Amino acid sequence: MNLLFPKKLGTPHIQLGISVDEGLKILREFGDIKEEQGKERSYTVDIPEFSFAIYEENGLVKSVWYNDPLGRFWNMGKRRKVKLYLERYGSLDDWEERMNNGWMKYFFNPQSNSAMVYGIHMDVIRFNQWSGA
Repeated sequence: MNLLFPKKLGTPHIQLGISVDEGLKILREFGDIKEEQGKERSYTVDIPEFSFAIYEENGLVKSVWYNDPLGRFWNMGKRRKVKLYLERYGSLDDWEERMNNGWMKYFFNPQSNSAMVYGIHMDVIRFNQWSGA
């Protein structure tokens, strides 16, 4: 039932702003790490249950990305999953959905200085540290 209507998340919680070394330690618990250097340096783990990555800036985790299939096959399940992820990174009352362009939903949390982007069609989630500017 968790695949259709998630009650809890199986992905790891990686705090924004921790050291990359701390983030890599969490990634190693799940599998082999693939490092990519492009516009951003990222570290990804792909396992059958889900994929996730951290993005580095100045030795800190500035973003966390999740490709989590929970709830993917039912709109109510997707909405529930998004809510669970928002709760993971701050109080649900502090999150504001500020934009939905049909491809992405943008949420901001001024209390935790974070933002979340939800890719509607690919059903992926990315949390970013937000400067507030």
